[in-house]
Amino acid sequence: MKLKLNKMNMNKKKLFGLLIFISFSIGYSYGQSKNMNLKRDTISQSELSKWKLLGIGEVSSTLNKQVALKEVDGSKGIMLISPNIYKNDVILNFKVMALTPASVIVIMLSASDEGESDELTIPNNYDGSIGFWENNENYFFAFKNAPHNVTPLVRKNPRAKKPLIAAKENHMVAGVYYEIEVGKKQGKLWLSIDGKIIFETIDTNPLAGGHVALRLRGTAGFSAGCLIKDLIISSK
Repeated sequence: MKLKLNKMNMNKKKLFGLLIFISFSIGYSYGQSKNMNLKRDTISQSELSKWKLLGIGEVSSTLNKQVALKEVDGSKGIMLISPNIYKNDVILNFKVMALTPASVIVIMLSASDEGESDELTIPNNYDGSIGFWENNENYFFAFKNAPHNVTPLVRKNPRAKKPLIAAKENHMVAGVYYEIEVGKKQGKLWLSIDGKIIFETIDTNPLAGGHVALRLRGTAGFSAGCLIKDLIISSK
C-alpha cells in the first residue's frame, strides 16, 4: 500500500511538472510580449484614430473605444501608419472585427524605404495601391485573407516572390472580434489568433526598424471595413 502511494505521489509530481512545462511553453508561444522585457505602449482610441491615413477611405472613433476604418468609392486600399518608428523587436496585440466578408486585413511591421533607412517616404500622389508596399521594406502579415482565396501568410518585401510561411487554413470571418498578435523578435516572426499560433518562422537576415501599418482592402468590387480596439505595441 505504501509503495502504491509513493507511485501515486511520483505520478502527481510528474504531472505537475508537465503542466508547468506546458504552461511555460504556451506563455512563450503566444502572449510573448509579456515574457520578453519589452516596453508596452497602450494606443488609445484617440491616438489610433489620428494615425496617418493613406488611400481613399475614412477613419473615425466610434462607440465603446473602437476605431472604425473603411474604404469608400474609388479605393485601391487604405492604411493607417504609426507616427513612431519601432526599432528591431516589436509585437502588436489588438482586437479586430471585419465588417464585410470581402475585407482583407494586413499588418505590416518594419515598414521603411529600401536600404538602411528606417524612415518611410510616401509620395504625395499615393493612391493606396499595393505596389508601393511591394517595392519597399516590410513584413507583410495578411491574417484575414480568405477573400483573396489565400490563407494567412507573411511576406518579406521588397519584391517577395513567395511567402516566408503560410497557414494551412483560414481562421477569421466577418462580424466577430478576434484577438490578434503579430510579432518580430530577433528574426522570429509569428502570428496568433485567439491565443493559438497560426504560424511562426525565422528570418535569418531580419529587417531592422520601421513603422507599423494596418492595411485594409476589399475584393471583387466589394468594399472593406473593420473595427479595431485595445491596441498594445510592445517594443524595445
